[in-house]
Amino acid sequence: MAENIRDIYHLFNPDKVLLNDELKKYYVEIDQNETNIRDLQVRLELGLETREPIKLLFTGHRGSGKTTTLNRLVSNLDNRFFIVHYNVFDLLDYNDVNYTDVLFSILTKMLEKAEKEKINLGKTLLKRVNNWGSSIIESKTQEKGMEGGAGIKIHLHLLEIMGRMKNENITKKEVRKEIEPRVSELIGIINDTISEIEKTGEQVLIIIDNLEKIDPTKAQHLFYDHATQLTQPLCKIIYTFPISLKSSDKFMQIKINFSDVFVHPNIKINEREGPDYPYLTGRNFMKEIVSKRVSLDMFEPDAIEYIIDMSGGVVREFIRIIRDSAVRAITRKKDLIDKDIAVEVVNGLKNIYQAQLSDEDYLVLINVHQTKDIKRDEQLVGLLHNLSVLEYKNNRSWCDLNPIVRAILDEKNLLPK
Repeated sequence: MAENIRDIYHLFNPDKVLLNDELKKYYVEIDQNETNIRDLQVRLELGLETREPIKLLFTGHRGSGKTTTLNRLVSNLDNRFFIVHYNVFDLLDYNDVNYTDVLFSILTKMLEKAEKEKINLGKTLLKRVNNWGSSIIESKTQEKGMEGGAGIKIHLHLLEIMGRMKNENITKKEVRKEIEPRVSELIGIINDTISEIEKTGEQVLIIIDNLEKIDPTKAQHLFYDHATQLTQPLCKIIYTFPISLKSSDKFMQIKINFSDVFVHPNIKINEREGPDYPYLTGRNFMKEIVSKRVSLDMFEPDAIEYIIDMSGGVVREFIRIIRDSAVRAITRKKDLIDKDIAVEVVNGLKNIYQAQLSDEDYLVLINVHQTKDIKRDEQLVGLLHNLSVLEYKNNRSWCDLNPIVRAILDEKNLLPK
């Protein structure tokens, strides 16, 4: 438990993912998240019984807590699953993701986990993987040590290739040029690897996190143009997916190619009717995120309420505002975070949000404020992606302006009084 403002800075890191002991220590339950986890778990366990290679899309706003929810899911699953769970951007370039890159990452991470678990994939398969990898890019990998166990650590060779792809644009183009006409060969190797792993009695589950962060145009390239390839691996896969594409005219076609779509909503802090109708369950959840780490006495009461309001229920933004407020409090030699400090932080965020809005965006935002409707609208795609518009859920989904964006429109006298 934090004892001073400096401790708040260290305990509230918006980029840190809760894992293992910290997941147990700091995780806060709320019905909407627990329902999501249970639904996902039941869907996967039913897939165990039928042995279906189901493909699930898991979507939500950036910063809504999807990664923590997936970590919680993994901790609940039993040893009937061979789980390969990874952050795609540990391997790939955030700004340039191609469907062949994703498939390549699946093979690489499966081999890495198989080697770690000492699963014998057989010399024939390992030689195929080695030959395929060596044909993609010149490598110094030798075939010695192929016999026994998982053989040579071929995944290290593939990780080396992926590392060069991430950091060297020329290498990336060369590798893609080699893989694309042979993508069926790559998928065949993936499926043969899955088959060998599943001889242990465990069924393969791949969880690919952070794909929802890629640009909507590139996401459409993945999930619309190349859904066929992404769904060909014969195992269970959870792909994170940009919530913005739910408002794209391509979404229904995307959905048809996947087994199911799970939406991880933001924490509702107000009812659909607006800020005059607070939703206490959600607001208490946000306060518990704080009280699990520090005493609420380190915040002036109106400060914590204001931070909850301006976060819009996006957990990462809530944590970010708290951390930035701690920095300002330290600078001003204050022992508590007061509302004036929180307002300064939010004013800085207003500048960031305003810089990404066009004149056309304001017209869409005014309509969202008036209707709260989620609908098919290509302009809305961008506003959902950059968090200017946030999605919530009662029995049905609805949306509202990010409170910081709403404040910008209010200052411009664009909202009805």
